[in-house]
Amino acid sequence: MVDFKKLKISSPEQLMEFMCKNMKYGFTYRNKIFTDTEPDFQENMNKFYKIRLGEDFLKSGYGVCWDFCEFERDFFEYKKIPYECFFFEAFVTREGGGPTHTFLLFSRNGKWFWFEFAWQFYRGIWEFDTKEDAIASIKKKFVEFFNKNFSDVKVFKTNKVTKRLNAFEFVDFCYKGKRVE
Repeated sequence: MVDFKKLKISSPEQLMEFMCKNMKYGFTYRNKIFTDTEPDFQENMNKFYKIRLGEDFLKSGYGVCWDFCEFERDFFEYKKIPYECFFFEAFVTREGGGPTHTFLLFSRNGKWFWFEFAWQFYRGIWEFDTKEDAIASIKKKFVEFFNKNFSDVKVFKTNKVTKRLNAFEFVDFCYKGKRVE
């Protein structure tokens, strides 16, 4: 487990600040860094990626939304702040998947907040009246961002990841969560 007290992170705002200063988008495999600026990033993710958790993630300094969301989950559990994590997968056709995204929502003072680090275009902490409003807004942004006519966007509430999973295992794991309509 990450020692957030030692890192001097005690609020969602401090967590965002820490992540902005210390983390980058991508992943590492055998000391090689893979970033989404490379044309074969997705292919390399399919071959080499495994989710990093806890201290292993911190040492790496690199992650994708899946890693970031689990790190964020650890913080919100540590601070006992009510939260839920979600997984989107968009389908371009019914036969095959498409882009995915994981994110965390937390509750404070009767409102829900989208804690978004990985998706740089929307990086920040966004306020909503309800959890349902947050999910609908994020889903709309997701579809608009990819500018695609998705046949479906599946939404799942995810459970905590407890072991290193490759990309395919992670998606299967998310499908075991509760489907959100």
